[in-house]
Order: sequence, then C-alpha cells, then structure tokens
Amino acid sequence: MRIAVTGADGFIGRYLLPILLAQGHQVAAVSRRAGHLPQPGLSWLQADLLDAGQVRQAMAEAEAECLIHLAWFVEHGRFWTAAENFAWCDATAGLLAAFNEFGGKRAVLAGTCAEYDWNYGYCVEGKTPTVPATLYGKCKDAARQFAEHFCRDNGIEWVWGRLFTPYGPGEPAGRFVPSVLSAMGRGEVLKCSHGRQFRDFLHASDVAAAFAHLAANTPATGVFNIASGEPMRLADIVAICAGLFEAEPAVEFGAVPVAEYDPLMLVGCADKLAATGWAARISIRDGLADYRIKINELKGSE
Repeated sequence: MRIAVTGADGFIGRYLLPILLAQGHQVAAVSRRAGHLPQPGLSWLQADLLDAGQVRQAMAEAEAECLIHLAWFVEHGRFWTAAENFAWCDATAGLLAAFNEFGGKRAVLAGTCAEYDWNYGYCVEGKTPTVPATLYGKCKDAARQFAEHFCRDNGIEWVWGRLFTPYGPGEPAGRFVPSVLSAMGRGEVLKCSHGRQFRDFLHASDVAAAFAHLAANTPATGVFNIASGEPMRLADIVAICAGLFEAEPAVEFGAVPVAEYDPLMLVGCADKLAATGWAARISIRDGLADYRIKINELKGSE
C-alpha cells in the first residue's frame, strides 16, 4: 500500500516510518523541512501544511491510497492555548480535501484525549462525552467532526486515534518523563507536583505501531483510544525512574503547582483497539529503563 504520512519527522512519525517500511508499504513522508535522504520504499515531500497550494501539490505527488495525519502544532508549554490550533484545524480540512481529490481511500488521523470531558477520568470511545477543557482539545474535536462527515460523504474510510500520554526517546525535553530522568541523571533535586495524578503512558513505538495497524492491518473505522488502559500515578513513575539509578535521587513533591485544568485522572479504555488485534509490546518499566539508556548514550556522544 502507498501511504502518505504527515508529521513524518516528528516525535511519533520517526517511530512510525520504519514500521511501515518493514511491513512493505511505499511511504511518502511529508515534512516542512528539506534535506531528508530517500531510501528504498521511502520518498520525502517538502510541504508546509498551512499552505493550501503546497498541500495539494504534495498529495498529487504522493498518489497515496492511505493517509496518516500526525502533524499539528505541539510546541511544549504553548500548544494547550496557542492560536495556531485554529490554523491546524483548517489545515486538516484542506489536507483531507486534497487527499480526496487525488484518489485517497483511507484516512487515519491523530486526535487527543483532550477532546474528552476530563471530569470522567476514565475515557471510553462513544460513552465518555467530548467536552474539551482547552483550546487544543476544542480544535482537535472540531477537526474530528469535520473529518468524520467529510470522509463519510466522500466514501473515505476514516479512523481517529486519540492519544493519551506517549513517551519515549525523542519527545520534547520539557515533558514529564525526560525532565524526571534528566534531573535524576544530573543529580539534581527533582521538583514536581504532588504526584497523585493518574495518567495513561504508552511507549512511542507502541503508539506508532497502533497507527500502522489502524492504517493497513484492520478494516475497522471510527474513533479509537491509543492508550495502554493502565492508570499510572505520576509518583509511581518517579519511583520507577529513581530505581534506575544507583544513588537514590532527591525528590520534592508539591514544589510545582498543578494547572487549574489538570485532571486528577486521565486514562483511556484500550479495549476497542485491542479487539482489532493490536497489543502494546513495551511495559512501562522496560520502556523507562530503555529511555534512561538512550539518554546516557546521547550524553556519551556529546
């Protein structure tokens, strides 16, 4: 299958490309940046997805049967409230229109757990209301509604994958897991919130495998949580990370205030995705241990 991937050089995209290539797909990777080297089965298309003309040209060149749309504005610390969310909502609509124009058949798009009403804590597709608390969530949900109706009206199979808490080497340094491991590795006092929040962590390679599975290995359509389904307390993640170091790291819980919109529990039911034949392969303990090794390797190469 020929598959176009947006956000191909982003956090999840870098894990996704080798999976698709290993499965024998022809991949057209779309990126705003130039200079990527092609390889067997993989071609790079340079396009700014906020430019309608460039989007149309990229989809014309891709000639893709399937689209995996990962790109969005995700600058750490800004994306929750950034005005750029509006532009990316419109860009998603334009991308789908161009994909349809050039013969697209199946679209798999990245959504977010921020679409759900966080008062429920445990989120189930089709049962938990979608009442976003943030601008990011509202724009993602608006894109989801457009995608659902546009794809159905134009005979395109559509899948919306709601991400919870992906982690792994390559994620922004300011996010929870890398900030914990980095502080511990430097021997600094880790200052964090009270740590009583429950989150749903899933390794980026498992997230990418879920997108590949939904794109080409199942005929299922609709909304799917891309989640582990296992609630993990942030304080327990800190404890697992601490166990990876010889000297016990110093941790100061309660030193960082919790954002007003930050829910105590945000976990996704993974049953619907599992019913299609997908399963996570990396446990949280193995994933964190590998993460620490990767951080050490990067330090050693500096």
